Amino acid sequence: MKNYYTLLALLVSSLTFSQTSGIKLMNSTPTIDANAAPLPIYLNGKLDSVYKTPEIILFNYNVLDIDTLETELSTIKNELYNNSMDTDPVNRYHDTIISSKLARMKVIQSDLTTLNKEQDSLYHLYTKDYLQHKRVTFLTFGPKRSRALFDFIYDGSGKRFQVLNNTGFTFGNNTGSIYSELVSGNLGIFRVSLGSMISSSSSEDNETAKEEEAFQRLASYGGNTVLTMEYPLAYIHSRNNQYNLISRFIAKGSADFPEFGTTTDEFAGSASFGIDIYADASLSNNALRFFMNLNINGIFGTDTYQENLGIDNSSFSFGQVTLGLIVAENIKLSFVLGSFSSESSLQNRNVILGGQILH
Repeated sequence: MKNYYTLLALLVSSLTFSQTSGIKLMNSTPTIDANAAPLPIYLNGKLDSVYKTPEIILFNYNVLDIDTLETELSTIKNELYNNSMDTDPVNRYHDTIISSKLARMKVIQSDLTTLNKEQDSLYHLYTKDYLQHKRVTFLTFGPKRSRALFDFIYDGSGKRFQVLNNTGFTFGNNTGSIYSELVSGNLGIFRVSLGSMISSSSSEDNETAKEEEAFQRLASYGGNTVLTMEYPLAYIHSRNNQYNLISRFIAKGSADFPEFGTTTDEFAGSASFGIDIYADASLSNNALRFFMNLNINGIFGTDTYQENLGIDNSSFSFGQVTLGLIVAENIKLSFVLGSFSSESSLQNRNVILGGQILH
């Protein structure tokens, strides 16, 4: 059982410190009434339509406060500027008045910063609620909706930047691996994450172990260091999220550094672009949720990456079908049932078992 004790120790550590793990959806009902009609509202100087929710009500209250403070700030700034340009010494403000007005400007700017952050947070919560209310969202994800959906499906609680997120393990025939998403955040319409993975094989033959570890990384997360960018394409669901379908475009850049524990002594890298489709259905009490995951990717690797996998071409297609279930909202088990590829040696390899603890 070569290196399996190390993998077990890392697994215990990662499950202790991780915050969330993978897609986590629960049965929930939006606060927006199913028969409600949207109302006009001005957002960032543009007319938009929204529904009456607690977040929008608070948003509207804050708009008036922001307008009042911005008017006061503009007035003080203009007064100081005009006075500073007055060449008559008699009209010059006393230093105490100047200091007082400048101090008031700092207070107003600080208050505006706080209110604008609150506005952003309120509208983010509203957007999450809106996405739950709208049954079908397809190819209409801007930065706000994209961020809201990723926050919803990854249980991010509105944080733009997270550490030690999405941790799990996988086991195949003679192989095992552990992956942890070290940092993640939003960049415009994309969710960006950086993760690290350790894989190991129990095979005694070095060439066999090299290929088994390389396939384990390919079939799970891509490499021992992975930069991932996700963009949502579709979100289709029932009103209470008992049934869901989510599609994402996923781009990855992966690197296998020998220093991070690979069988080979040379660097191997790859880039991949593909479509991921996730669908699930749960019991009414959310105690058990069944899911299916289908993905297909175009992969472009270095010569060493190709050699490690034992394939004929460094550019190839690869996809998988995964089935699984989530028990009691927190224990996730998955089974990679089949793989398909333009490389025949990568097709229909052995079943890979995966597990995650959802927080």
